[in-house]
Amino acid sequence: MSLAIRPIAAADIEPVVALWRACNLTVSYNDPHGDIAMARANPGSEIFVGELDGRIVATALAGSDGHRGWLYYVAVDPTLHGGGHGKAIVAHAEAWLAAHGVNKVMLLVRPTNTKVKAFYERIGYQEEDRSLFTRWLRGGPDSDIPPAALALIETTATYLEMTERPTRPTVPAPALKLSLQRAEHPSVSFYRYLYNSIGRPWAWVNKRLVDDEELRGFIQDPKVELYVLSVAGVPAGMAQIDRREPGIVDLAYFGLMPEFIGRKLGPYLLNWAIDQAWTGNTTKVTVNTCDLDHPSALPLYQRLGFSPVRREVVSLPHPHLFGLEMPAHRR
Repeated sequence: MSLAIRPIAAADIEPVVALWRACNLTVSYNDPHGDIAMARANPGSEIFVGELDGRIVATALAGSDGHRGWLYYVAVDPTLHGGGHGKAIVAHAEAWLAAHGVNKVMLLVRPTNTKVKAFYERIGYQEEDRSLFTRWLRGGPDSDIPPAALALIETTATYLEMTERPTRPTVPAPALKLSLQRAEHPSVSFYRYLYNSIGRPWAWVNKRLVDDEELRGFIQDPKVELYVLSVAGVPAGMAQIDRREPGIVDLAYFGLMPEFIGRKLGPYLLNWAIDQAWTGNTTKVTVNTCDLDHPSALPLYQRLGFSPVRREVVSLPHPHLFGLEMPAHRR
């Protein structure tokens, strides 16, 4: 039977990790979950899975470093070796790399792994005389840091709520050419543009790990409202209101594009979003922030009527998994 090959989805992660472990592809100082998160977050890489009868039996991780292509985690269920599945999934990964402008693919094999070396030689790879130099920047076999910890960062999250509609004066709109409208049935690509652009300096990572199907279900839910603030036709910010819990409205995501911070748009947009959240049968409005966010976020929420109700230390996927820098105030 031929493999059905496709990109990895969120539901595939645990079966893929199990396959890698069955093939002895994981070592004590690597975190397969962190590697999967990094690959899925990087537009220059992709993990492919091969299925037989709906069961994942093969994988290949393909990526480009901007100069050459690389293969990692090529695996086939040990009970199915010799069936051509390894050759098939490698060919699929090669085609993906070629379509992304890669002219040469490379991979690493330990000298003692003669069976794997023989496999690659059979499908056309050649061993080249090169010296490999490495240096651990974080973690490694002698590190005291657990591999999983390298993929996480701790932050203090503050949860706030508002149980009465505020009676404060309305925040005036800045003297700019503004428009504010709901994005109805937003596309995944448009939402990712907003989320990634606004959240990049503040380590917004959670939605980066969500596959398109799951994200589409969230953003196109009739009870989830996405409002986009524009300045002279250019997207400048977003406010997302989640009404899925009866009576309780969550300000799920709120922020400005980096180029528009400092132009008095934040208080105006937040004031508008709060008023919008209180329409209907709302009994409480909630929001949360953390110390990775803009330093002015928490004071602004409190100034416009939110009160902290709980704080806790939480672990988030580390920004480096997505090619992001730490927020400047946390470096």
